[in-house]
Amino acid sequence: MTTQDAPRVEVVPAWETEMVELAPGVHTYVQATGGFCISNAGLLAGRRSSVAVDALFVPRMTRAFLDAAARVLQSPIETLVNTHHHVDHTLGNHLFAGRTIIGHDLTRAEMQRTGNPAARISAIAPHFAQDLADPSISILPPNVTYSERMTLYVDDREVQLIHVPTAHTIDDTLVYLPAEKLLFAGDVTFFYVTPLAFEGSILGWLAALDILDGMDAERIIPGHGPVGTPAHTALLRGYFETLRDQARRCYEAGDPVERAIMSIDLGPYAAWGEPERIVPNVMRLYQDFSGVPWAPLDLTASGALQRQWLAARGR
Repeated sequence: MTTQDAPRVEVVPAWETEMVELAPGVHTYVQATGGFCISNAGLLAGRRSSVAVDALFVPRMTRAFLDAAARVLQSPIETLVNTHHHVDHTLGNHLFAGRTIIGHDLTRAEMQRTGNPAARISAIAPHFAQDLADPSISILPPNVTYSERMTLYVDDREVQLIHVPTAHTIDDTLVYLPAEKLLFAGDVTFFYVTPLAFEGSILGWLAALDILDGMDAERIIPGHGPVGTPAHTALLRGYFETLRDQARRCYEAGDPVERAIMSIDLGPYAAWGEPERIVPNVMRLYQDFSGVPWAPLDLTASGALQRQWLAARGR
């Protein structure tokens, strides 16, 4: 890739909701905007059976994905892989009932722990309230789990499942197709959409990106955003490094996290979708810097600060 071809952080493209063919028999279902709870999925076609990667969020999204899949598949989806436990990737699992659902050990445990988040998400995003009131929704965790690595075969196509240490969550799974040099990265990558570390670790996330850099992946399918390349992963790294370096200076100066959040300059990353996520991200960085044991963020405090951050910027 030449410098001229490389993406620039200040150029944020638009993308459509569509099924994209990545290689013969390999597709991704990309959803426009990539905003809150609007994620991507994958599809690996076999002669006798096929595999889906992630189940999306509310029923209308999952059904639209399955309708699009039916137009390109010649065999039924018999296996689903969850890249992590968050509901924008797993709430649609119930529409795969009776099939094999694979996830990390902790994906199953976290789905059982968190349960149905309909009330919590409806409070944050009331535009999803009607979708979440659908009585067909139920929590269906993986029925096959793994710990560090697992290999599947779709016909002769090798599919590697790789757990990375705490990044976006404690249970992130990469889905790697080595022959095709394709990586379904789940929420370890966000392209042109601000990443969110409210349950993760940004320092750990940077270490996870080191793992991606060591892989021979030429195209990367993010959990949110359009299909990208290693150059887009470098942009994501730049976002985290921008936050990390400025937040560390504030932390070492003894500034409270609220002051740090308001003083950090996102530069061109302010153009990415949902930039107010700087709030939970810097709160998580302060936890990372302190070395205290991981603990859930105060979402009420985070929400209030996000509104304050937006108001201060006239948004």
